[in-house]
Amino acid sequence: MDIGAKLREARESKGMTLEDVQQRTKIQKRYLKAIEENNHSVMPGEFYTRAFIKEYAQTVGLNPDEVLEPKEQQQETPAAVPVQEESEAPSRQERSRVRENDRPPRKERKGIPYLPSIIIGLIVLAAIIVVVFIYAGGSNNNDDNNSANQQQNEDQVTSPESEQQSGTDTADESADSEEQANDAAEEEEQAQQEEEQTEPKLSVDEEGTASNPVTTYTLENAGDEVTLKLSAEDGDAWLQVGDGNNAGNVYTGTIAAGSEAVEQDVSDLETVSIKTGFARATKLEINGQELAFPIDNDVQTITVNIKK
Repeated sequence: MDIGAKLREARESKGMTLEDVQQRTKIQKRYLKAIEENNHSVMPGEFYTRAFIKEYAQTVGLNPDEVLEPKEQQQETPAAVPVQEESEAPSRQERSRVRENDRPPRKERKGIPYLPSIIIGLIVLAAIIVVVFIYAGGSNNNDDNNSANQQQNEDQVTSPESEQQSGTDTADESADSEEQANDAAEEEEQAQQEEEQTEPKLSVDEEGTASNPVTTYTLENAGDEVTLKLSAEDGDAWLQVGDGNNAGNVYTGTIAAGSEAVEQDVSDLETVSIKTGFARATKLEINGQELAFPIDNDVQTITVNIKK
C-alpha cells in the first residue's frame, strides 16, 4: 500500500475529513489531497513534501518514520521529458547559407539569342530609310534617323537586364529584413532569460533535527530591499530575531494569534536568525516566500543567509 493510501485509510478510520486534518496541521487542503493521491508535482518542493507527510501521519496516529521508511514508496515515476529535436532552429550562418542557396542563380551575360534578327531588321530598316531619303533628297537627315533608331533598339535590348537587377535587389532587401527580425527575437529571448535569473530564490541548506533544531535557508537574488514578516495563528508566538551573531538585537516580543503581522527590514543584514517558542503557531515570510519549520518541536530556530 502506498503512502497516500495509508494516510487516507488512517484518516477515514478516525472518522476525520480533509478539513479536520487541515485545521489541525495548518496544511492547505489541496496539498493534503495531493499527498493522498501521491501527486507530488503540485507540492512546493521535496522538503515540504516530507514535512507535510510527517505532520499528516502524526495527526492521524501513524508513525512518520514508518510511513516514509520504504524507499520504493518514495520513488515517483519521473515525468516524461520531452525529447528536444536536434537543432530546433538553424544558426545565423546556416540561415544565411540557406538564403544564399535558395536565391536563383544570376544569369551570365551571354550573346542575345535574337541579335541576328535585330541586325537583319536594322539593315532592312536602314535600306528603306536610305531609299526614302534618296527620293526625298534628305541625305543629311539619314544619319540622325539611324542614330535615333539604334539608340531605341539598344534600350529595348538592355531593359530585361535592368528588370532582373531590380528583382535581385528586392530579394536582398527581403532577406535583410528577415535577418533583422530574427536578431530582434533572439535579443528579446536573451533579455527574458536574464530577468528570470535575477528573481529571488529560496532554498534549504540544512534541515534542523534534535530537541532544539536549527534549519538553514539561503535567499539568492534578494535585491536591495529584504523584509521579514512575522505573524501568529491559533496561538501566541514568542519570537526573537537577531543578525546571526546577537540574538534578539533586531526584534524580541510575543505576537498574539490573529494580530497584525510584524514586518522587519533586514536589508542591511547578511544573515538573519529567527527563534520561536511555539513553532506550530508561528508564520514566517521573507520577501513574500514562506519559511517552513521541518519538525513539530515548539522551540525551533531558522537562519537565513541573504545573498544579493
